[in-house]
Amino acid sequence: MADEQKTWTIGSLLQWTQQYFSGKGVENPRLDAELLLCHVLGKDRLYLYVHFDQPLYGHELAAFRELVKKRGARVPVAYILGEKGFMGLSFKVSPAVLIPRPETELLVEAVLETVMPLQKPHLLDLGTGSGAIIVSLLGRCQQATGVAVDLSAAALAVAAENARQNGVAERLTLLQGDLFAPLPPAARFDAIVSNPPYIPAADVDALVPEVQKEPRLALDGGRDGLDYYRRLAEMAPNYIKPGGLLALEIGIDQHETVPALLRAAGWQVQPVRSDYGGVPRVVLAVWRGDES
Repeated sequence: MADEQKTWTIGSLLQWTQQYFSGKGVENPRLDAELLLCHVLGKDRLYLYVHFDQPLYGHELAAFRELVKKRGARVPVAYILGEKGFMGLSFKVSPAVLIPRPETELLVEAVLETVMPLQKPHLLDLGTGSGAIIVSLLGRCQQATGVAVDLSAAALAVAAENARQNGVAERLTLLQGDLFAPLPPAARFDAIVSNPPYIPAADVDALVPEVQKEPRLALDGGRDGLDYYRRLAEMAPNYIKPGGLLALEIGIDQHETVPALLRAAGWQVQPVRSDYGGVPRVVLAVWRGDES
């Protein structure tokens, strides 16, 4: 967009931006260009294709140029737009929270299978971030109540906004602290769910630039990536009802180590579930320790 005198149409602008993003190493250059232009114009992607020859006004070009600069610097599209879709809902996101991933929807769906038949399930989401998991659960399971915990006050502010935006704020309690620390000692839950930090510390700095823009607190799982799973395996029995479900998202190559940690702590582990790409993604375990 260096030529300020050129008449830029939707089609020519998308073509230029796609090439620019490709040169910057952006993974989906065309899609990202379309999403950013849709945001500026307030239109959907179909509109772009039907109006390829439509010229843009100066203020639209200026606004688009700023977004392109950010994406060229490898800022994730979700942070630029300030929102991300998940489980059919829209969630506010900021650099204070991990961007919700499609594969995490499998975690939500697995929990729903267990809690939907229950009368008034009480759910706990640890490391809630944007609140995407717990808000989606409460949105689908209208009879449920929930508690969400995060160490970050900034993340909890985002989660609170998402709970209000998606109509579940009255059934959700947000607490700041480290895992179970802010919970009352007598708290017991039908299901505990978490997408904890699971990337080995030494690998975080080698992640793609977009992921490195996300909060390290939500990525770094310690030396071997298993720090949080060890703590969850040992501590969760103190806060779960007999027969309750522990549902965890896991990282690559953790489909044997995480179940082993849980079994050693007395959990009854179900077969690991894979995402739609065939990657082992969700570990489900039931607590039977208090049952005879």
